Amino acid sequence: MSFFYRAFRYITRKTGRSILLFLTLSATATLILSGIAVKDATQTAQLNVRQALGGVFTMEQNTSDPSKWESKAVGGFGYRSWYTGEQLTETLADIVLEKVEGIRGYNASAVVYIVASDSKGKTLELLQSDDDGFSALLSSYGDFNSTVSTYASTNTEFDSYFTGGLLELAEGRHINSKNDESAVIISKELAKLNGLKVGDKLILHMSEFKASMSDIDFEKTKKEVEIVGLFHATAKSSAALSNWSMDNAIYTTMNVAAHVRPDTLDEGYEKICFYVSDPAELESITEKVKNLPDIDPTDFIIKCDSSSVDSVSKPLSNMNDLISVLIVSVLAVGAIILYLILSGRVKERVHESGILLSFGFSKCNIVGQYLTEAVVIAAAAFLLAVFASGAVAEAAGNRLIDYTMSESADNAGSSDSLGTNVDGGVIVGSDDFAPKFDGNGKLTEIEVSIKPAAVVILFAAGLSVVVVSVIAAALPVLMMKPKEILSKMS
Repeated sequence: MSFFYRAFRYITRKTGRSILLFLTLSATATLILSGIAVKDATQTAQLNVRQALGGVFTMEQNTSDPSKWESKAVGGFGYRSWYTGEQLTETLADIVLEKVEGIRGYNASAVVYIVASDSKGKTLELLQSDDDGFSALLSSYGDFNSTVSTYASTNTEFDSYFTGGLLELAEGRHINSKNDESAVIISKELAKLNGLKVGDKLILHMSEFKASMSDIDFEKTKKEVEIVGLFHATAKSSAALSNWSMDNAIYTTMNVAAHVRPDTLDEGYEKICFYVSDPAELESITEKVKNLPDIDPTDFIIKCDSSSVDSVSKPLSNMNDLISVLIVSVLAVGAIILYLILSGRVKERVHESGILLSFGFSKCNIVGQYLTEAVVIAAAAFLLAVFASGAVAEAAGNRLIDYTMSESADNAGSSDSLGTNVDGGVIVGSDDFAPKFDGNGKLTEIEVSIKPAAVVILFAAGLSVVVVSVIAAALPVLMMKPKEILSKMS
């Protein structure tokens, strides 16, 4: 009677012990395989973050010189201030792109606030946020409460919200100022609310209330545009005013923005974001840009802000470290429990071993039976773990990413300051009213999958641990002489 047959008989006869070993191995294998899958997904997410956010530098106007600011009284509503220094232009961005290698694209942007109507002239219905108290205060300012944030961009594909994973293009295409003159992208939710689709026309114009304040003919600011794309926000956002939220926002070109808001013609773009091909070359590339003769440091500031990268990658790194500790802990505890179970099985079977020895079976034959039992149960347990670990890994990964991102948000703190101090005065810019996103959108989403390599490693390493554990548990029996084993039977 071969030890394979004896092993099969023992497994089917001692179902309680077999099930205990099976559950122990399947639980341990599922946790380890899930941990490996989540760890791989986290490392991929970290790489995505570095690619999306790590290879970016910005060029902004150096607004610290108070002599380059001008102000103008706006009726009885205070003053409007603007910077009169050298403007950021698309021509300047093209010069940088042409003279410095390693830059794959850029987006120059500015924000204005306009009113959008459908092709029949009906003002678009806007999406309202839960907290709309501040917006209610503007109800007495005519149609100013119907203005929406309008992002004048040279290439929306390189817009920071899109590259940062906070927005994604749901339908249509992106806007490129070199090819588009009267194109817009709006949110999918705003389009649905107003029965709009890609290809429909909109009429953009300056707020009548704002036009009257600036002594501008409101009718002359009207501009017909075509919807060429719809975007969708991947993370919830909030804004100081409900009508200026991201869900109500519009993307277009500077030509359109300048026509609709002629009072902003002297302001130009607010910043230019440049994206490098290799994030590792970011520092050397920015130095080359700073040394260009076309860039005057008194007019422009070039900076690499890593705060957005750190805010996203740090919790992912913490999560990666946590998963590593969990994998090692589960492996160590699982190995100890496995040894204890197998050791107990061997000790309980001294009587059986003695009988087999009396029938002439060798010690190797007996240990071969123990190995066969454990390997068969382990193989079945690992097979179950392969199917179960996918769901476990996805659920655990989502919970861990939510936890680490919430911890990061709690520790990040917030700033209550508004505007920029210039020569004792406070200048409030569009960034102060920009939407604030909760979380980091799709950049921090992890796509968990069980890779074939991980399954191979599981079976190879798992069966090796099982074999070593069986031999270690059977070692006392192997070291005993046949007479000693038989004497323990009496």
